[in-house]
Amino acid sequence: MTEDSTVVDTMTTQTMYGSFGELAFYNMKALSKGKYIVRVTKTGYVDGYAHCNIWSNRQSQVWVNEVRLVKIMPTRNLPGVTVRATKVKMVMRGDTIIYNADAFNLADGSMLDALISRLPGTTLTRDGQIFVHGKKVESMLINGRDFFAGNLEIALQNLPAYIVDKVKVYNRSGWASRVTGLDKGDKEIVMDVALKREYAKNYIGNLEGGMGTAHRWIARGLGLKFSDKEQVVGFFNMNNLNNTDRSDIGGKWSSDDIASGLVATKTAGISYQNYLHGQFSQLSGDLSYTHTGVDNEERNATQTFLPMGDAWSTRVSKGTQKSDLLKGNFSVGLGAKNLNIRNQADFSYVDKKGWGNDVSQTSDSLSTLNRMLLSNSDEAHDFNLNFSTSYTYYILKMDILHWGFNMSYNNLSQKQYSLYDLDFLNSDSPRDYRNNYITSPNRDLKIGANLGYDYSLHAGTLSLSYQYQYAYNKAENMLYRLDKLAGRDSSRFDMLPSAADAMASVLDEGNSYTFHEYTNEHTLTPSFSKSNIGSNSGFVIAVPLRVVNSNLYYERQGRHDVFKNRLFVEPRLSVWNHNYFDWRIDASMHSALPDLTSMVDYRDDSNPLYVRLGNGKLKDIHLYDVSLSLNRQGERQKIFDARLDFHQTDHAVAYALTFDKQAGRSTTKPVSVNGNWNAGLGTGYTAALDSAQRWMISNRLNVRYNHNVDMATVEGMTISQRSIVNNWTMGDDVSLNFRPSDGYEFTLYGGGNYYLIYSQRTGFADINAGDYHVGLNAFVSLPCHFQLSTDMTMYARRGYQQNEMNTTDWVWNAELTRSFVKGHLVAKLQGFDILRQLSTTSYAVNAQGRTETWHNSIPRYAMLSLSWRFNVNPKKKNAEE
Repeated sequence: MTEDSTVVDTMTTQTMYGSFGELAFYNMKALSKGKYIVRVTKTGYVDGYAHCNIWSNRQSQVWVNEVRLVKIMPTRNLPGVTVRATKVKMVMRGDTIIYNADAFNLADGSMLDALISRLPGTTLTRDGQIFVHGKKVESMLINGRDFFAGNLEIALQNLPAYIVDKVKVYNRSGWASRVTGLDKGDKEIVMDVALKREYAKNYIGNLEGGMGTAHRWIARGLGLKFSDKEQVVGFFNMNNLNNTDRSDIGGKWSSDDIASGLVATKTAGISYQNYLHGQFSQLSGDLSYTHTGVDNEERNATQTFLPMGDAWSTRVSKGTQKSDLLKGNFSVGLGAKNLNIRNQADFSYVDKKGWGNDVSQTSDSLSTLNRMLLSNSDEAHDFNLNFSTSYTYYILKMDILHWGFNMSYNNLSQKQYSLYDLDFLNSDSPRDYRNNYITSPNRDLKIGANLGYDYSLHAGTLSLSYQYQYAYNKAENMLYRLDKLAGRDSSRFDMLPSAADAMASVLDEGNSYTFHEYTNEHTLTPSFSKSNIGSNSGFVIAVPLRVVNSNLYYERQGRHDVFKNRLFVEPRLSVWNHNYFDWRIDASMHSALPDLTSMVDYRDDSNPLYVRLGNGKLKDIHLYDVSLSLNRQGERQKIFDARLDFHQTDHAVAYALTFDKQAGRSTTKPVSVNGNWNAGLGTGYTAALDSAQRWMISNRLNVRYNHNVDMATVEGMTISQRSIVNNWTMGDDVSLNFRPSDGYEFTLYGGGNYYLIYSQRTGFADINAGDYHVGLNAFVSLPCHFQLSTDMTMYARRGYQQNEMNTTDWVWNAELTRSFVKGHLVAKLQGFDILRQLSTTSYAVNAQGRTETWHNSIPRYAMLSLSWRFNVNPKKKNAEE
């Protein structure tokens, strides 16, 4: 309506839920600039009004303040009814999937990871990554707000599941898009955990401690305070369980799910957020500390593909490592009428120390070529600091001027002691004994600035932006041969001479270097986009022009400088349509210079069995990416998704391998090769088989082909041969879930991967191998308020050349829980890998060879733990006082 209440247009609103939350919108005819009144009507409610301005005839969308309608309450008598509640597991609202946490049976004391792993269409990996219908979740929100800077692992392992009401998964626009109201190409998949009302504005606490067999233990605690104005979080988590303290995550354990080594972690952190006013004004900060100790043992066998006969190597290594990590994130956002400001800063400091021993040997088809013993110790100190500030200024409420500044700094210092004892068993080369000491400090500084303008049109938005990036890198690698010191016991380890002159006299100049690298980049990006709030389709086309000037000043037995000046054109295109049948197409091209240090003409034989050469003839790298994604929603919560992608790399950097068949020595040289590409197809399907959603089925199919190209030859041949390996991987995972009531839930699951690897190279033995698994997970409520969660899975490998790889393993996990004191105290008895058959062997193949690896890991164990949870409502407490 106009200011005098004259109606100029009428339309029924539509609802969109996703990037900007839940929005009501409607399309209207083009209006001239001026002041208008929006009247909102709905049957059963009192009309609501809001004022808005159209500032220009170019304006294509108008934001209106929230309008709250008052419901008219009729007076009438209702007949009595009987209600039978059915807990629906999931619903779709636009492009948002909403899971009902109460519809999933979880053992008392479960954390958020146990809930997430049971959501239909969701995959939770060992290292805390979450995939929903094949798409990776980038950030975690609590009640629509960031939690510990979006850190998934902290939320998964420390947030109790009992406080969760709903879990929403949707595409959230990034900061730039939310501020401008335009699609800036910064969308990400987020998981928004909505808390139950009784916990949303309370003090929440959870403490747990447990001891088990095989010297396993756990202690953790979490304290939360939520309100409309602020969020306060504190936690600690200490355990030596290799993150396997989840026996009820669906039974999907494999060698990829188990961390290598015996890992003990101790971590603690605090987080604070204050929501000043509006969605763009807030203050937040978090600080965390983590100590990690790893005891690692590994055995591997490697086959290197070579003309005229392959080479084999075996290695056994043992080592320990300790690290301390301190990191923090801080952010201040300020939103005014026409200006938004955002400042962010983060830092991290890592201190690492490690010790290890290594025994290896290399052989051909006839004899053993060499044997090497290695002992080493190393330590590293790594400091990172990042800062950025961005400003967004609105002109006439539709055009946008934005600018910003960013800076990052890294200071890494490393030193290593090592003892090499190498025997050549099939050549006249003498024994090679080395006592090495290496120092390698590195400093890296990056400074950038950007400026852009978005010009709004009815047809879309025309944008022009400029970005400048400066990078400076100073590094050195100084190798000292302590075994050459006169009068010194060369077997002494971790000890340096006191005289500086003595150190300088044993500097290995051929394997020591220093360099300074300076890079200046200028990027001018014109783009055009069509995507307004509420539109179901849109596109973005951009053609960045990037000028790169990079200079390397390198010293290694003389001066070796490399200079590169390039102009790269890197177009990108995105087209999408959002409806019940969603689709999106992305295409891009990106170019990069090869590592300039690889273009220096040098020979590095600091490792006597692996000699590295430089190559000044490396070419610019070009990467091409195309992807198509589809999503279809149907009745009974049916969701079908598919993704097709293609990636090609021109002038990829491969390492041409020359193998000395007498000494067993490998020499590698970087070369530019063409022909590396890969393509993949992935589909997923989730559906309820009945109207009550008691039966749910999920399936995910993946097919990927890799065309790997590398170079290999043997000493004496004049030309390196292209080694081309064709690698097919086909996999499928399916699960059938039945939840008859709150007290029972069963999941039958199975799946596997088939590997077809072949090559035209002479002597290559094709690989037809596969891994598969099948199992059952159950949750059962027992008498006397006990709960049992258990899973049994059979894992099998078939088709591998080495018989010890063709195994069948049965893995059984179980957990028995009971709550006391009205649910505040929970006792849990947990058994992990009860049959002691969980395998820790992995297999990998590329164009240069194949590797089979075994590593030690956590033993089977049983653990008894107790947890106490509490909830304090400040308003209720104050009222009682």
